[in-house]
Amino acid sequence: MYFWNKIRVTDGSCGAPWGGFGVPGTLAPTGNPACASTRWITGDIDTTWAGGVNRSDFDLWGTNLTLDYDFGDFSLKSISAYRDQTSHMEYDFDGTPHTILRIASDIDVWQASQELQFTGSLMAGRVKFVLGGYYLKEKGTDYTPMEFGFAQFFSGGDIDNDSYASYLKATFNLTDRFSITPGIRYTNETKRFDPSVQTIFNDRSQLDPVLASVYPQGAFVAFSQCLVGQANPAANLFPSGPLAGFPLPNCTPSATNPGGNHTMPAIEVSAKAKEWTPAISADYKITDNSLIYASYSKGFKNGGFSQRIFPAEIATPSFTPEFVESYEIGLKNELFNRRLRLNIAAFLSDYSDMQITVNEGIAPKVRNAGAGRIKGFEVEGEAAPIDQVQLTFGVGYLDAYYTDIDLSAAPVTTDSKFAFVPKWAASAAINADVYEGQAGKLTLRGDWSYQSDTFKDAVNSPQLFQPAYSVFGASVSFTEKSDHFTVTGGVTNLTDKRYIQGGYVDLDIGGAATASFSRPREWFLKLAYKY
Repeated sequence: MYFWNKIRVTDGSCGAPWGGFGVPGTLAPTGNPACASTRWITGDIDTTWAGGVNRSDFDLWGTNLTLDYDFGDFSLKSISAYRDQTSHMEYDFDGTPHTILRIASDIDVWQASQELQFTGSLMAGRVKFVLGGYYLKEKGTDYTPMEFGFAQFFSGGDIDNDSYASYLKATFNLTDRFSITPGIRYTNETKRFDPSVQTIFNDRSQLDPVLASVYPQGAFVAFSQCLVGQANPAANLFPSGPLAGFPLPNCTPSATNPGGNHTMPAIEVSAKAKEWTPAISADYKITDNSLIYASYSKGFKNGGFSQRIFPAEIATPSFTPEFVESYEIGLKNELFNRRLRLNIAAFLSDYSDMQITVNEGIAPKVRNAGAGRIKGFEVEGEAAPIDQVQLTFGVGYLDAYYTDIDLSAAPVTTDSKFAFVPKWAASAAINADVYEGQAGKLTLRGDWSYQSDTFKDAVNSPQLFQPAYSVFGASVSFTEKSDHFTVTGGVTNLTDKRYIQGGYVDLDIGGAATASFSRPREWFLKLAYKY
């Protein structure tokens, strides 16, 4: 992963003993190495002045087993799977030698799933159906120590999730050319989150002599004791005066804040969803080589909990499921004696209770704060003008916009652009067999992809705006005459285009914006064996 940073400095003093930032908006002296100033911007997306380690170590393994028994007109299939992943990540967010924001994360997650499918045909093949059941169990931990200039604390927690589903889909061939396929799915999901690990273990505000005189353990710990798990947290804050909104100095820990330093109640919380999601489609063969279809479906994405909270929350922040209803019509064609396959589709998706991520202080929180619509079209195809040349191509257009935004999603408005959604996308590739003889076959390949400009976060941070770009690749493959061995060599990102893939902006607290960039131009060599 590659990092880039731009620092907006709000530290006018550079000398506060616990990381205070002086007068907001006052630029720090660029000649003072103790300041987090623009002097630490390298101008190179692959290097920073980070004083901490930037590292990512990810391990994933899994296994699956599929059993299929055929009864003739009916069959029973069992699909069992297990996945286990562990990862360790360290990230110096601010990109300076100073301790402004550093994160380390250890994630350990496993999941096991079991699916049963009963399929068959009735009425001499006029009706084909699939009846199924699915279960997923997932458990894991995410412990994230976070270090700011003003405090050190733990984020993350334990997860324990269950998902049950059953479904039925059937295709009715009403005529030789017209069929209809209705379906229904029932999902019962429970997500559990235990944030007991989230504690403040070093409150550096106690180094400030003024605050320490009122809060010997630190102001952030005082917020925790007066807010987390308290029956009437508003009564525990100064109502007026110079400390208006700050906690009273004599709060005692609540039952769900046993150490007095938890940032959320130390109890497991859960989010449940029980949803019926229908779907229906119909298709008609205009000719033996052309088919028109239309479909409708409803889906949802379950709710959950925001995990990175500081300094304290009365209760664990949660969000509810997001829903979408999708409509699509399309045309599939095979032309010129099947040398050209051309598919055209137009679609519309209506979203409600959209889950939008916005920053609240240093906490990225998910809000059910929007309704939106995505409509567009796509054209894709394959062509073989001669036997030795194959072409693939595609182009897509998306018109995505919010139709309603709740105030809790501020600064997102109905004028904001969807994150990661380009208006235009296109791709093309060519494979050419330039030699085929007794020694084997030599194939050349070239590919191109294009994406119009996008924002990489919901609030449309200008630092995470990616202009339109194209990416090219090329390769050559040789398959020896037995067709068992293939050697492929090539180059990805041929023009060395570096584009933003994602990032995070925190100008008000961390004073920095970072982005992860695409990999540079690289070459590869691959050996494959087919048996």
